[in-house]
Amino acid sequence: MDKRETSRRVNVVVGVDVQSMDEVAASLETFGTRNTRRLFTSHEIECRLRDSSSVASSYAGRFGAKEAVIKILNPQEIVPSWTEIEVRDSTSGGAEIVLRGIAAELAQRKGIVDISVSISHGGGLAVAAVVANLEIRRSGRL
Repeated sequence: MDKRETSRRVNVVVGVDVQSMDEVAASLETFGTRNTRRLFTSHEIECRLRDSSSVASSYAGRFGAKEAVIKILNPQEIVPSWTEIEVRDSTSGGAEIVLRGIAAELAQRKGIVDISVSISHGGGLAVAAVVANLEIRRSGRL
């Protein structure tokens, strides 16, 4: 490895969240579409209707990813709505994060230039890890 590469600064922020699939299933049963429409975008809901075999699992993973994004954004005064953070299916088969409205504004203020997400399911849990790359802002100091 080149010495210049080892001295390069990388700024990242990581958010992680774990959701119980049973708790999400119970929430879906208790609160139904009212709660689903408050938490998920039309696109997210449509994607789950196409694969009804794992609705609770899918929603648990997506909600965990949204929680992990909130941890990265770390809002102090204004909190984005859940639907301003969208977890979309990517063309590679994984997932990707799309931010809108207040969530996008918070990301821009924080200097977030890229967000990656990984969602995994097992043992009745959904785990989401979100990594954000931050713009390196020069302060004039070393």
